[in-house]
Amino acid sequence: MTLSKNGEIGLAVFLVVMFLLPFLMLGVIYGEAPYHTVAGEPVKEAADAAGISIVSVKGTLWNQTGAIGGKTYTLTDPEGDNAIIATQAFDSAESRDAAIRLYNSHPLGKGKPVGNLLVVGQYLVYATPSNSPIFAKLAPALQQAAKAQS
Repeated sequence: MTLSKNGEIGLAVFLVVMFLLPFLMLGVIYGEAPYHTVAGEPVKEAADAAGISIVSVKGTLWNQTGAIGGKTYTLTDPEGDNAIIATQAFDSAESRDAAIRLYNSHPLGKGKPVGNLLVVGQYLVYATPSNSPIFAKLAPALQQAAKAQS
């Protein structure tokens, strides 16, 4: 092998590593959320802790494989902000993660609703509007609930 051939092989290996490294880092940083059962109603408990009022609650079932039911909450805070938070429980990590992949497969504005999606154990929690100050207040408490139960 000549020096030029070694340089080309080294360059090829370097380019492959540089291409794969971001994907490996994303996999490490954003690994799948563990599937576990969260007791109670995490959104209700987080709203109570944050001083947010629940205006209405109604049962809902998403048209997704493995969905076993959830609730849709209409919330308001003392500043007059409103938000709708929908939860859906899933029977397995695979069905929950399939719903997340389906949600992420749609480009924004082409069938993908504008909102935030959060995983709390067996639940997917979806909040609209995406820039809601209410969800900004609830998200830390929901993440704590997810970590406390795992």
